[in-house]
Order: sequence, then structure tokens, then C-alpha cells
Amino acid sequence: MTTYSFGVVSEPARSTPVFRTADVCVVGGGAAGVAAAIAAARTGAKVLLLEREGFLGGTLTSVSLGSICGLYAVTDTEVQQIVGGFCNEVIERLRSLDGLGETTRWLETASLPYDLFAMKVALDQLVQEAKVEVLFHAMVVGVAMKERELDAVLIETKQGRLAIRAKSFVDCSGDADLVNFAGAPCEISEGDLQFPTTMVRFGGVDTDSLARLSRPALRERLERAVADGYDLPRTAGGVFAERPGLAHLNITKVAVDGKSPNPFDLSVMSRAEIAGREQVCTYLKAFRRYVPGFESAFVMDTGAVIGIRESRRTVGSYVLTDKDVLEGARFDDAIGCCAWPMEDHAAGRATKWIWLPPGTYFQIPLRSLLLEGFDNLMVAGRCASATHGAQASIRVTAQCFAMGEAAGHTAATAAARGISVHHVPASDIQQVLENNGAFLGALQ
Repeated sequence: MTTYSFGVVSEPARSTPVFRTADVCVVGGGAAGVAAAIAAARTGAKVLLLEREGFLGGTLTSVSLGSICGLYAVTDTEVQQIVGGFCNEVIERLRSLDGLGETTRWLETASLPYDLFAMKVALDQLVQEAKVEVLFHAMVVGVAMKERELDAVLIETKQGRLAIRAKSFVDCSGDADLVNFAGAPCEISEGDLQFPTTMVRFGGVDTDSLARLSRPALRERLERAVADGYDLPRTAGGVFAERPGLAHLNITKVAVDGKSPNPFDLSVMSRAEIAGREQVCTYLKAFRRYVPGFESAFVMDTGAVIGIRESRRTVGSYVLTDKDVLEGARFDDAIGCCAWPMEDHAAGRATKWIWLPPGTYFQIPLRSLLLEGFDNLMVAGRCASATHGAQASIRVTAQCFAMGEAAGHTAATAAARGISVHHVPASDIQQVLENNGAFLGALQ
């Protein structure tokens, strides 16, 4: 735990004005948050979406992720899409904006590239059409409680501290910020957190040459660079041609003092942001010298923030386990499916992949989005209730869309009926999801 030795500053007591009221308040405008807000709004609920940045998308846009992962279950001969529903709407909107690439197979999986700006615009359009009110530049700093329920979320803004009241709340912050402020149980794998990545896009790339370069061949060339003295902490990574001349790289691995940085330590994360950009400069030099097609490459941009893969994980009504992932678990309250491997960015230059059998998937239960002892609070996204290993599978984009859509419907239904989120029948949510084209899987 961080300690301070400079004394304290006493602040005067204050009354915080209620700035908005809503049926459903969603914290975090990433994939899970946008899906939750829109799903809730489509029930007729008044919905408020809080986002700390000036645009939607979360990791998709602020980190500049570059491809939608988790969409598919893959065999040697087939790529089957196993996440639909709202995720399909985002894909179709990206296609209409000329912001969608082609499904790309790699290793034992596949992903779907997208244009970063098109993603921002697509999500803007979708929330506006659903009549969701979005408040940008809103940082959640606390909550007000009434027994088993949240009464209000406290945010800091350029207008000062404000309160948002709602009947139901959904935490899609990624870091379980709302859950933590409410005092609900969370876990964090201190000493075993996945390492973060500073995403980067290179321009000036011969993408035809890149298309002929296999992932093992790239790793071999980067290992050669390491042998020649380049300090590259990771040599196995994703490099995709986003458009002709433009490559998107998920290749850095940022440590501070030799460890994965604590995402809740202000000083450590400040150092991590700088270290990530320093790594980008080193990788640019190595790619120019060792990787075909990158001889004239330059840095177009990096993500606005470093990409955090893991921080707090909630401890919900059900904790999804490693065994559930690897054995293709089925649940009566399933709200989505996942075939993504347990992808662990641990120590060393390689990424640890634990693959599901080809073509298989597991289900994600609604209970992993619920919190015991809290009647009007849910979670969705990478802070859902899961073990360290299971979180390494369900934290990706498509599953965040699926979890968010389910949480939004549940929260809105509870608010409309005046009941606890725990008392909303899972079958009601499943029917709504399937009516919107979601794939909930089949019994084994």
C-alpha cells in the first residue's frame, strides 16, 4: 500500500449539487459501457453515460487497440462468429464509415481490424440515436450509499464536484472504480498483474512486404535485434496492416523497476507512460533495421494512454474460473460466449497463450456481473467477476460488448420494475439478447 509522509490537508465540509438524475447511470464509455448505456436506453430508460476522456471507446480508441478480438471460434478450416447482438451493430456502422478491415487469422485465432477515428464516430452516432446523454471529462471520485443501494455517483469536472443520482448503476470503468468506492469486494493480483502496452501506429510501411511476413519470422528478426543489443522486452506481438502504408503494433511491454506497474500508483503510472514512449522509439529503430517493409517507417501516433490489461477484478455472485474457460463451461444464466484463449502478458519476451480446443467456447453467466449485497449495482467489462486466468480470456472487446449489453438490459429492467438487479429473471434478459441477434451458445 502506498504511504504518505507529508501530513494531511483538511478540507471544509461541502454539499455537492445533484447535476443530473437518471434511471440508469453507466460509468465508463468503453465497449462495455457504450453497450450497457444503449441497451438500457432502448428499454425506454433515461440513461446517463460518464466518460473521463473526450471521446468514447475506452481501450478501443484511447489506447488505440486496432482490432476487435474475441469475435470468433476458429478451427483449421472455419472461422465462426460467436458474438453478435450490439457488437454486430458496431461492426455494421464501422463498415458504413469505411472503417472496417478484413477478418485476419493469426496463430490459432482471428480478429477484425478497424479504423480508430471511425470507431469514435460510430459510437458517437449510436449513443446519440439511442438518446443516451454522455458527459465527457467526468472523473468518478466517490459514491453516496443508502444501505444496499448506491444513491449517487460523485464526479470531478471543470465545473467542480457534482453528483449524479440514478435508480441503477453499471460499472464499466475497467478498474472497478465504482465498485471499489461502494465498498464491494475486489481482488487484484499484486505481483502477477499482466504487463501493459503502449500501442503505436507506424506510417511509411510497405504493407505488401508486411503481408508476407509471418509472426514467427517477425519474432526471429526481433530476437536478432535483441542479440545485437536492442533492449526489446517483447519479440512476439501483433503487427497488422490497418491501411496501405499504415501498420498497427501491439508489441511493447512496459515495466517499472522490473515489475508490472501498479495501475493505482500515480507516480509509478506516470513513469510507465514515459517508459512506453521510450520503448516505441527503440522499436522503431529495430523495425527499420531488421524488419522488411519498415525501412522508411515513422511513428504516426501512440495511444493517448497506456493500455492496461488487468487491474481490479470484482468478486461477484459467481466467479468465472480457469476451469470454466478451459472446459467450455455452460450456465443456465448465460449472456454471452467466449473462445478467446487465456492470453497472459507475463514476464519474459513471449506472451503465454493457453488455447481452447479448436472450435469450442465457454459461456459467461449473468451472475458474474452481479454483486452480493448490492441491489442496484452491476459490472461489465474487464473488471467482471473472474479469476486472474479467466479474466485473461474475457477481457477482450467482443466479450465486453456482450457483457455490457446484458448488464444494461438488466439494470434498466430492475429500475423499471423497482426490484433488485438480483431479482431480474435471467430468462428475460436472454430473450431480449437473442431477439437482438446475440449468440448465447448451445448446451453441451
